[in-house]
Amino acid sequence: MNLVSSTYVRNNLSRLLDEVAKRGSRFILLRKSLPQAVIIPYEQYQREEEEWQDAFEETMKNARKQFKKYLKDKKIPYPKTEEKMYEFINKATGRY
Repeated sequence: MNLVSSTYVRNNLSRLLDEVAKRGSRFILLRKSLPQAVIIPYEQYQREEEEWQDAFEETMKNARKQFKKYLKDKKIPYPKTEEKMYEFINKATGRY
């Protein structure tokens, strides 16, 4: 990944976007020598977003499954609505 200063970006945004869009280049934007943002091709962003969403959904599916098993093992009825589930979790964790 290429490092570029915010000044360079300000003065060369069109050129930078062409490099990203046409060549697939990726850039880390620096301000005062510290990383602040990343510019990546849109297709890469879409791919990573989709992968993240898939991983999140799988994690939630597994969490629900484990939560149901936990409740069953403790002989606690499974909440009928999502609102009741959060109410149960809040009470169990002392947030209520």
